[in-house]
Amino acid sequence: MAYIRKVFLDASALITWLLYPDKPEPVGERLSKYLKRPERQRYSNEPCLTEVLVRLKWMRRYNEITDAGYFIRIGSLKRRIEHKTLHISKFNYWEKKYTDRALQLTKNYQNKIDFIDALQIVDVLEGPFKIFLGPSRTLLITTDRNLRDAAKAEGVDVWFPADEIEPD
Repeated sequence: MAYIRKVFLDASALITWLLYPDKPEPVGERLSKYLKRPERQRYSNEPCLTEVLVRLKWMRRYNEITDAGYFIRIGSLKRRIEHKTLHISKFNYWEKKYTDRALQLTKNYQNKIDFIDALQIVDVLEGPFKIFLGPSRTLLITTDRNLRDAAKAEGVDVWFPADEIEPD
C-alpha cells in the first residue's frame, strides 16, 4: 500500500542535501536518493533555514565554498522552496507552550542540543503534522548525532543517514 510521508529536514540535513552532488559522499548520496522518492514530502522550518543561510555564509567567508558555489546553493534553496519541493512549516514557534517545551528540552539535553534543535523536535511532535500515524508519521532527518539521540529519546521517528539503514 502506498503512503505519503512527511520528512522534516534539519539544518544539517539541508546543508548535506544542498552540497550533494558537488561534494559526493555516501551520506549525501543516500539522502539525495531517499528524498527523490515521490511519496516523500520535504519540510523544514524558518529556524533551520536561518541556520543553513548562516552556515553557507561562513562556508563562503572561510573559503569552504567559492562565491559561485555560494550563489548556486542559495539559488538551489530558493528554487526548491518556490517549486514546492521543499515546504516551510507554518508552525507558531513563539506560542508560549511551544517555547516552554523547547526550553525544557534544551535544559534536559544540556550541551547536546540547542534551542533551534529543540524547536525542531517540538515542531515534529506538536506541529501541523502530529496527526499522521504509522508509516505516514513525520520523519525527522538529521546528520546531527546529538539531535538524533534527543529526538529519539522524545519518541520522534528519526533517520540519521550517516550510519542508519534507509527507512520506508
